[in-house]
Amino acid sequence: MKKILSFLAISVSFSILLTSNIFGVHNITNVDVIDEVGPEGIPELIEVIRSTDPEDDEVRLRALKRLGELKAKEAVDMLIEVLETRRLVAGGKEVYNWKLKVMAAKALAQTDDPRGAFYIALMLRKDRDITVKRGAAQALGLMGERARTKTVLDVMHSELEITRDNALANDISEALGKIGDKSSFVYLLKVTQGKYLNYVKETAQKAIANLKWNVPSVYETKEESKPATEPVKK
Repeated sequence: MKKILSFLAISVSFSILLTSNIFGVHNITNVDVIDEVGPEGIPELIEVIRSTDPEDDEVRLRALKRLGELKAKEAVDMLIEVLETRRLVAGGKEVYNWKLKVMAAKALAQTDDPRGAFYIALMLRKDRDITVKRGAAQALGLMGERARTKTVLDVMHSELEITRDNALANDISEALGKIGDKSSFVYLLKVTQGKYLNYVKETAQKAIANLKWNVPSVYETKEESKPATEPVKK
């Protein structure tokens, strides 16, 4: 890991020297250097997130964030692996870091890869940690209409129906509004009439207002995924 970070530091420092009028010493720490990495450093960032050592988690988080900012499609397979991998240490004890899963989900959403919505929805359904579920819902919201598939909506509608957690219900409702499929109306309406805090009900009402009523729902079309802004082929 130290070798990778040293390489990144050298690459970034050299890049800065080429573009700066000040040829001085640049104070870049091992972690801070990641924020300066450009597209040419994506392979090294991917190597950083491969680490399974819990001591590297802070660095991995910064690398995941940067990969998302760079919309790094090259990292999609590794991001999916972070979502799904269980890390075990000696004795079979699982090392769980919810921050890694949440950051990986948001980075995956930013890549615009069509596989992203499916795997993020899978995390929303399977993970038992409310914070991770919230991160998944927020990531699907970031994807907006790109998450508009029957599979994804099935999961989101189901999770919204069963959750009694106000924060999770709020995040799912907001994401459904951004996705915009009118099939979400009934589920959002139930939130406005359910035993949720007022801020959650207000979010659901805003989400209902954002639904695209003049566009066929994905449940009305033969295609699994269709951006709501495109006309449906007959």
